[in-house]
Amino acid sequence: MKRLNLILLAILAVSLFACKPDTPVNPNALDLGSGVFVLNEGNYQFSNGSLTFYDPIADTVANNLFYKVNNAPLGDVAESMAMMDGKLYIVVNNSNLIYKVDANTMLCDTTKPFKLTDFYSPREMFFVAPDKAYVTDLIGTNLWIINPQDMTHTGTIAMGNTTEKMLLVGNELYVSNWSYYYVDAYSHESYNTVQVVDVNNDVKVADIVVGREPNTMVLDKNGHVWVLCEGRSWEDEFGENPTLWEIDPMLKTATQRYEFKGPFDFDDDIKGVATALKANPAGDQFYMIYNDEVRRFDLATSSLSETFRITPGPGGLFYNMAVDPRTGDLYVTDAKNYMMNGTVFRYSSDGVLLASFEAGLIPSAMLFK
Repeated sequence: MKRLNLILLAILAVSLFACKPDTPVNPNALDLGSGVFVLNEGNYQFSNGSLTFYDPIADTVANNLFYKVNNAPLGDVAESMAMMDGKLYIVVNNSNLIYKVDANTMLCDTTKPFKLTDFYSPREMFFVAPDKAYVTDLIGTNLWIINPQDMTHTGTIAMGNTTEKMLLVGNELYVSNWSYYYVDAYSHESYNTVQVVDVNNDVKVADIVVGREPNTMVLDKNGHVWVLCEGRSWEDEFGENPTLWEIDPMLKTATQRYEFKGPFDFDDDIKGVATALKANPAGDQFYMIYNDEVRRFDLATSSLSETFRITPGPGGLFYNMAVDPRTGDLYVTDAKNYMMNGTVFRYSSDGVLLASFEAGLIPSAMLFK
């Protein structure tokens, strides 16, 4: 759920129907092969999130899969996904739950635990073992620990901050602190730290200072962590330009900082916007959405490429991005006006358009199968 989505507050919320034990098995259940899942957020408080699957080899797309198989909507703001042992875990942020479904058939296995609730505001889920995963929280200041096999809460880690994205480096989990707003809605501060958790002992071991509002992180070919910071706060006058930081995991400090200019590169009073940092399979090039364009950051020169730019079409709005770890292809979602079905574009690593397909309402997170 991005900030622009908050302006679409519903007048009346649509009731959420979860998978129920008496839901009959759909005789037309799918058998999905390789491809990419696209999670469509839906509008805040409308409970109209959905799931799309795209097969790039056959160039085929199937929309609204969860509903068609389980006869139930996903819920309110479908936020993120994770996969382990043939199971797809879908985090639904404002409904405060995680679904566990078969990644091939999309069926909820109603003979086993298939839903975990009672979060504050779950955002991302990250596996460190088949029976252990962490879940970040937009509102609470603890990192959740869960057992995905029996779908239970097993503990929490006191972070002191709200948490967002996660990245595993050896036995340490890097966690970005993106928002201060939900802890103190009247504060003009925003988080500027990445925290490190020892996954063996479930304790926080470091706080690393970076720029304002760190959102996404990637690992480069040298084993260093790169953190993209939005820079803006909820009120633009308290923001700053986006920044990209390099962290040495051995030193637990940021060793390099790259600052982006404003949208017009000559007015520092106009803040830019940078989100969705992703790395290519080799770990020597990073892609991001910067001022509504897909840009490339080259590790060799520590700078944005001046020749690589992908722009949306008329009326388009680039929203999120993913990189296929097998091919290096870029998948970029277009949320359009947040009120109609979005589009996903597939580009080569050089920025050549290969295909596009219609997804659901506000396509965002993607996961390769």
